[in-house]
Amino acid sequence: MTMKRKAAAAWLALVLGCTGCGFMEQPGAYMRLPKLPAEQEALKLTIERSLPEGAALIRPRKAEQKGAFSLIDLDGDGSEEAVFFYKIKNKEQLNGEIWRIKDGSWQRLDRFEGAGFELDSLTFDDVVQKGRKDVIAGYSTGAESAKGLAVYSWEAGRMVKKVELPYTDYVIDDLNGDGKKDVTVIVHDRGVSSNATLYQYDNELRKLGSVRLDSTVNDYYNVLGGRVSADKRGVVLDASVGAHSSYTELLVYEGGKLKRALNPQTTYKAYSGKSEDADGDGIIEISGMYDPPGYENEAMANIPWIETFAKWDGGRGLTTVLERYYSGEYGYTFDIPPEWKGRFTVKKSEASVRFVDTGDGKLLAEIRVFPQAEWTDDNKSWIVLSRTMDQVYAIDANGAAYRSFFRLLSEARAGEGSQTHE
Repeated sequence: MTMKRKAAAAWLALVLGCTGCGFMEQPGAYMRLPKLPAEQEALKLTIERSLPEGAALIRPRKAEQKGAFSLIDLDGDGSEEAVFFYKIKNKEQLNGEIWRIKDGSWQRLDRFEGAGFELDSLTFDDVVQKGRKDVIAGYSTGAESAKGLAVYSWEAGRMVKKVELPYTDYVIDDLNGDGKKDVTVIVHDRGVSSNATLYQYDNELRKLGSVRLDSTVNDYYNVLGGRVSADKRGVVLDASVGAHSSYTELLVYEGGKLKRALNPQTTYKAYSGKSEDADGDGIIEISGMYDPPGYENEAMANIPWIETFAKWDGGRGLTTVLERYYSGEYGYTFDIPPEWKGRFTVKKSEASVRFVDTGDGKLLAEIRVFPQAEWTDDNKSWIVLSRTMDQVYAIDANGAAYRSFFRLLSEARAGEGSQTHE
């Protein structure tokens, strides 16, 4: 770890447990917010008028709710409280406040101190007490390895900091299956150390298990938790290695220990792929990829890679359940029909992708992107898949049965919504 990063990490550790400490202005803190529905816009104006002189609302980099404040029921009474953070210009300390409606108007309930250069993330979950939402804030100094996680719980009419931990990434789930939320914290310092630790709060913060990870990876670019098999929950880590490659880790809690369930060599990929619930069954699949037949001697950059998504078998193995063609250039994906598996290849031209049977060479389907200016709806040889302002995506008439296998990347991102944490 460099001296600069050491200093940043030490500073963050100090401010997580102190008052009156501060940092520089968060980038983008004073940008104009988008228009909100009338009631939220009125609340925003009320909050802004109450702020100290020179203060501005801070937006988290990642949050469950868009905007500079969140509405959440913290005390379980069925009414929502407003949670927000702000920073005073030319001062360093982040501050948080809790408001609620009282006697027909929004009023401040409590003010509490934050830490860090930036508000990295903001989410709400019942970490301390089951059924009662806590405020979970991730603070950053802007340094690569210096972030701090704080959990605030509403007690006796005020916010109380119950947990403070260093982190690079974190996942809130229930890995030990006891019906109470736990927190998996990843602390990654490239080239020095990397660990995952499972914590649970039970009157105090308890460590349930820890496992060493590979410190040589660049970073974990995709971190998510959830069901990883029909009866098991886990944490999936997609790791960047080398110039452009990746592999995937799977962490599960078994026999009272946090374990790495997969050999990273079995999940190695030439490029970065994102694990996800690709088939929509509620279970996270592990990403992979392969080059289609005929590209064995091609340069990697020229290969039309096929993404794969595989289910964990509960042991050390994976079973592929879905294959997908990904076009970053034209912004779409196409799920490979199951009946094509093992008997197709891909032929690309400038704006066209042809899926061809490797047995008889016949065309299975072709997807082509037309400029809007060149498209005519009278063209009976093509079936429209989707339209944008500039382009028309179409599949040849023989492939019409596979229309539902196509999806624009913009539509996929809109369906995902904002992420709670890394």
